[in-house]
Amino acid sequence: MMIHVLQVAFGILALALVLGLIRLGRGPTLIDRIMAFDLVTTSAVGMIVLLAIHWRTALYLELILIFSLLGFVGTVAFVHYLSRTQDLEKSAKSRAEAGERELEGTGGGDKS
Repeated sequence: MMIHVLQVAFGILALALVLGLIRLGRGPTLIDRIMAFDLVTTSAVGMIVLLAIHWRTALYLELILIFSLLGFVGTVAFVHYLSRTQDLEKSAKSRAEAGERELEGTGGGDKS
């Protein structure tokens, strides 16, 4: 009975991993890719846990911890990059708008 539960769970995680890889490749936005990366790492950790349970060994606990940490750090790095990129775009846009207002203010009164 336990072997069947492990097989079903492994199949579900494998399906989630494949769907996550498809979403990672197709996108369409960076947020979709970040979430897909997180799904892929979580599914892979779950599969390693199921293999450790099936083989009745604790040798893979270090691998599970390392892979979980890499997935977490990767997701945080992506989000940090995304927030910095959006902050730079906002500041560039506000500077451009301020420059346009300054040009309109200096050139608008000169009608000779």
